[in-house]
Amino acid sequence: MKKKVLLAIISVLLIVSVLAVTACNAETEQFNENIDVNHDDLGVAPNEAAQAGIDKPDTSKLTVTSAELSEDAAVKEAATYLFNLANDNLSKVAYYADFAYGSGIATVTNLKMSGSMQVREVRIKDGAAMYMVTLGRVINGYNTDTPDENNANILGACRALLDYGNRKFTPDGQTFYVQEGGTSCLLEGSVDNFFTDNAYINWDKCKKVKAMSVSDFMKEDYYKDSYVETTNGVIIPENITNASIVHNDAGYYEIEITVDVTTDALKLSTESTRNSANSNDIVYRYQTIKCQIWDCGLFRLYETYDSWAGSIITILNGYSENQWHKYFTYNKENAPLYQIPSDMSWAK
Repeated sequence: MKKKVLLAIISVLLIVSVLAVTACNAETEQFNENIDVNHDDLGVAPNEAAQAGIDKPDTSKLTVTSAELSEDAAVKEAATYLFNLANDNLSKVAYYADFAYGSGIATVTNLKMSGSMQVREVRIKDGAAMYMVTLGRVINGYNTDTPDENNANILGACRALLDYGNRKFTPDGQTFYVQEGGTSCLLEGSVDNFFTDNAYINWDKCKKVKAMSVSDFMKEDYYKDSYVETTNGVIIPENITNASIVHNDAGYYEIEITVDVTTDALKLSTESTRNSANSNDIVYRYQTIKCQIWDCGLFRLYETYDSWAGSIITILNGYSENQWHKYFTYNKENAPLYQIPSDMSWAK
């Protein structure tokens, strides 16, 4: 999802260049870069009740550790084992919510143009039900020769075509309801106010709600095994270059994985990226995964840092640099903000 939006920036930059868009004179919106995650038990260990039904780690598979990135087969095996266990446990835990924030910069090298975006996302799983809200806001657009000078024309065009807000809901894991909208849906301060009591999206200005089956939903959003998974990558020892894994006295493991982008590890992400960019040669330049996993086998924090490069719309060359940070909470009674709204009358 977030990669689709960041990719589309390049397409808009082409439009701006070729058609000399001058009608959109947007101003840079200030936003708070100090993200608050100290609420609603984000990053707090799950209590015993919250751990019911999950698969606990087999500690005999975690005896080999390394604080430094290592190509050792045993280290890679331990890191990928625990990582996949945590990802699988998201479909087994009764409740979880995550708050994610990300950013990216996409550049068209032969036009010397760049655009950047901020993305926010909340997902709440409660039994078979799942509710997700996401927004993306273009922050600036500029010529790479003068990166400190925001170009109002580029920014305005990017926002008009790329800003978005969406919400997705399933009451039973079988039927999904999706509503999407563009820049007209986002209210002033939408990034800072995201998923708080303050207004951030005007849903009345968004598109009509569409319903779909679970298979169509997973196909459209490029899920691999579950609509609540946090990654669709194939992260196995054969698909990574190196890894590190250490245990923190605070009760969680810290893992870092360097994905071998020459394998099929990122096959679904690559397909999504190429589809969004109308390209058949975009490839990942790198991807690094960093995560913290509680001793019980649930994610505390999940982060990715990646970059892709290739042709866009057959005639342009570009690349992007992206990062994504996601914090988890499992203690439902301590997370009043992260509850599925009682009024879901829009989902029909």
